[in-house]
Parts: sequence; structure tokens; C-alpha cells
Amino acid sequence: MGEGSSKPLWVLVVLLLIAIGLVQQIADPIQLKLVPPEKHEGRGELMAQLPGQFIVASLAGFKEVIAGALWVRADTFFHEGKYEAIIPIVRLVTWLDPHNIDVYTTGAWHLDYNFVDSNQMSDKRYIPSAIALLEEGIRKNPGIWDLYFELGWTHYNKKVLDYEKALECIEKACKLPGRDPNTGKKVPRPDYTDRMLAHQYEKVGRFDDAIRQWGVARRRAEEAIARERSKGYGDETTLDVCDRNLALLYLRLAYRYGNMEAYRKGVELMERLARRNAPPELVEAAKATRADYERRKAANDPPRDALKPLDAGFEVTWKKIAPKVFILKGKINLVPVSEYKDLASEVLTHFYRDNQKLPPDQRKLWRDGCRVRWMICDYDYKMPQLKTFSYKIDKTKTVAWDSAYVSGGTFSDRIDLSQDPEFYPFKADKYRVVITFVPQQSDAPDYVQDRIGWKGEALRDKRYLDLRTQPGFRLLRKEFVLTRKDVM
Repeated sequence: MGEGSSKPLWVLVVLLLIAIGLVQQIADPIQLKLVPPEKHEGRGELMAQLPGQFIVASLAGFKEVIAGALWVRADTFFHEGKYEAIIPIVRLVTWLDPHNIDVYTTGAWHLDYNFVDSNQMSDKRYIPSAIALLEEGIRKNPGIWDLYFELGWTHYNKKVLDYEKALECIEKACKLPGRDPNTGKKVPRPDYTDRMLAHQYEKVGRFDDAIRQWGVARRRAEEAIARERSKGYGDETTLDVCDRNLALLYLRLAYRYGNMEAYRKGVELMERLARRNAPPELVEAAKATRADYERRKAANDPPRDALKPLDAGFEVTWKKIAPKVFILKGKINLVPVSEYKDLASEVLTHFYRDNQKLPPDQRKLWRDGCRVRWMICDYDYKMPQLKTFSYKIDKTKTVAWDSAYVSGGTFSDRIDLSQDPEFYPFKADKYRVVITFVPQQSDAPDYVQDRIGWKGEALRDKRYLDLRTQPGFRLLRKEFVLTRKDVM
């Protein structure tokens, strides 16, 4: 961000500080106190980031007032689309009021999502800054759940797609209380955090931990309901949410891997749900799962749907059609409708049965919904790990990623990186292009996992099966190495 673009902002800050100081001198004179550099994390860094500008010392007792006024101004900039002006305000507000959790979460989200190219694709070079900002917030507010959860769920889980790191953060969040912003007193964290931890355990394939965590989440939901009842109201739907998710986890363990003890527990939970809250479709589902369980138990016929090999037939091409413009195309055998004919999950979904009832010209041939990820970056690019927050980025680096939707067993995407040279400078001599399919839920919906498993246990491929990148998972991965000539 240029120095000139931020001058009006700093003039506003100085005028605001002077005005507040004059009012305070009239009401209750105090001394202006400078913050020693050793007591302010990042103060010197801020001055280095904004050359020719300075930090006016906070006025004792009025830091939160100044911070609030600045944050209101940041909201104005947001609505005006002046995104670059927001980040120095975030820096100032977190300096003045380091316990304002919303500033850390909003600032990190802003860095992650609002710096977009002409195709609305976010600048991935800001992700390390977003993570560093949240980590700073955690250091300043170590005893509460909020920022650990934000770092895990929103940033590592959704943005970076590092599910193990996301789990680590969410686990920490679920060991901590919240804090009332008005009184500063500890309060219980929201019970949804514990449900998200159960989902995250499932996502990384730690099924026993996921089962245990659904029990924890249910007990916390019961505690929350009891507190609400003491105030004269309460909602028990969260109990159904916990029971339904645990029932589905048990059933999927049975359908995908033949775990009949899990099947028994899933059926019993479904029946309990049907008795407690009985819409017709739930009652029918409980009856159907009970009948299928009893039949399979008597015949010693566990399903094991995700253990039946499926050849992915992965094919990928990456072609330059103009400087910095590429066409990604490929095939992936996920998932023909014929694969669903005898799946155990049909007892709940009825997908194949209902599809066959349609006229032949209206029947689906494929179960669409998967995504194939692509990434292009400098050959030696590694995401920086910042020790302290900085919104400076290395503008000589190129890194971009997104995903292509799979429909009818094929995928394609036109990737235009030519319109935004400040985002994609392509200054390196060599680049990596990596195309992957990962069987976790961001790439494969649960109905696809019914056939291939949580970890891709069913996946086979003669050329591109990857067993090393994510130990315990079966991925599909193709890497290209490009020269600058292949790009420009």
C-alpha cells in the first residue's frame, strides 16, 4: 500500500486524537503517556510498514474510545470498497484495544477474502498475515475459545485446507471458556464448538474420537438447555442434532466398512429419535434401517461398500492458450450412478431406486458434486510462517489455487491470471502445477464418500494414486513442472 493512499487516514487519526485530548483536558486533565516500545508488540513494525508516518501515543483511559471510533471508520471504508485502508486501522485498533476480539476475527477474514482479483479469486499471499493476526490475538487473549476456533475452523479448515492443523486449533478452543465483553467475566463457550470438533474428528478419520466427542457435545447441550430453562425458556433441538449426527456416523461406519456393532448402535439411535421426534420420514428410516440390520446380521452379510475397489481413471491436461491463461481439463470416474445400485446407504437415501423410476431420458448417469483442486505457484514457493503480524507481502511471488467442479465424470476450468499482474507477477523461472483429488468433505460430499470412504479406501488408479502426501489417505495427484516460457 502506497504512502500517499493512507495520508488522509492518518490525518483523521491525528485530528481525532487531538480532539479527544482537548475534550478530556477540559473535563479531567491527564498527562499524555507514550507507550514504551518494549511494552508494545509490533509498534516498531508498524512504523516501519508506514514510512514517513508515526504513531500518536494513546491517551490514558481513552484507548478504547479511540479504537471504537477508528473501527467505525473502518466499516465505512469497507462499504466504500477501500480495503487497503482498513488494514492499518486494524493494526491501530488491536494496539489500542487488544481485547477486542471482533477486530482480530474481522481483520483476518478481511485479509483472507477481500483482496480479490478481477475474477473474484482471493490473493493467497495474504493468508499468512491473517493467521499471524489471529495468533497475535490469541497471545493477547490466551484464556478464551474464540480465536482458537476462528483460526481452526475458518482459516485452516476452509482456507488453507489443512484439516489436521484445524483440528489442533479446535481442540484447544474446546478446552476454554468465553468472556463476557461487557463484564470481562468468564462465560461458557457456545455448544456448537463441541459439535464442530466432532465433525473435525470425523473429517480426519478419527472415528472413535468423533463418537466420544458427540457424547461430550450432547452433555454440553443438556447443560445449556438447563441454563435456559432456569430463565424460563429452552430449546431441545440441539439434542436431536447431536443424536442424528452420531446415528449417521454409526451407520456410515457400518455401510462403508462393515462395522455391525456400529450398525446396531446407529439403528437404536434412529429408533430413539423416531420415538422422541417422529416426522414420517424419520419413522420410516428407523424401520428400514432396523430391517436391513436384522437381515444382514442373520445372513452374516456386512456391507463394506467403501472397501470395494473403484478405478478412478484419472486423466488431467493443463494447456496454455494465451500468456498467463490456461485450460484445465480431465476425467475422473466419480461416481457412476450404477455404483449406487446395491449400496447399503440406499436403505436411507433411495437415490438409485428413485433415479430408476424416472423416464430413461431424465435419469442421471453420474453422481455429481466432487471437486478437483488445482494450484500453480513458483516452483520453490512455501507459505511463509510469520512470527509477528505484518500486512506486507512479497509481491514478487506467484501463488494461486482453486477447484474445478466434477460433472458427468469430467472437469474443466479456464484459469485467467493475465488481468492482474500485481497478483500474479510470474517473475520466477520455474513453476509447479499440482492437480489433486482429496476424499475429504470439501472435495467429496458424503454421498460420494459412501462409495469411496472417508479416506478414499476404495480409490485405485494406475498412474496418479498418491499414498504419501497425506498418510493414511488415498489421494489422486498429478504434478506438472512449467518454465516461464510455458506460462508467458
